Amino acid sequence: MDDDYDEFVIAQDRMYSTEHLWFQQKETKLMIGVSEFMRVEIGDVLRVILPQADTEVDEGGSLFSLWTADEKVSLVSPFSGVISDVNGEVEISPDLVNESAYNDGWIILLEPHALLMDPEDKQLLENLMDHEEYVEYLAEL
Repeated sequence: MDDDYDEFVIAQDRMYSTEHLWFQQKETKLMIGVSEFMRVEIGDVLRVILPQADTEVDEGGSLFSLWTADEKVSLVSPFSGVISDVNGEVEISPDLVNESAYNDGWIILLEPHALLMDPEDKQLLENLMDHEEYVEYLAEL
């Protein structure tokens, strides 16, 4: 039997959610994007729908949407906060998400209502997984 395998990278310097979003701390903000695993699973991103900067987001509220050839995927926030910046380049060129999910393909910058603490204090980020836990999570899917 010939099995198909998709290859993807998991960045080690980020945290991950079960929704396959990555989070990278930038001072008191979180840069957020989609993992390469998600991008491989849903197919090429053809369109990114961004919120406006300065938008309030509730925990469980909509962050942004991705459109593929087959579906629209709406992603939700695990934190309440304010969207402080958006990457308008991904709206113009959604291929950035496909080709550079962990770098140029970042999507939003969120300032959580709860202050981010020192990296040793994972108070806000405790519901997220580090890269090793994320790999284990993916192996269970």
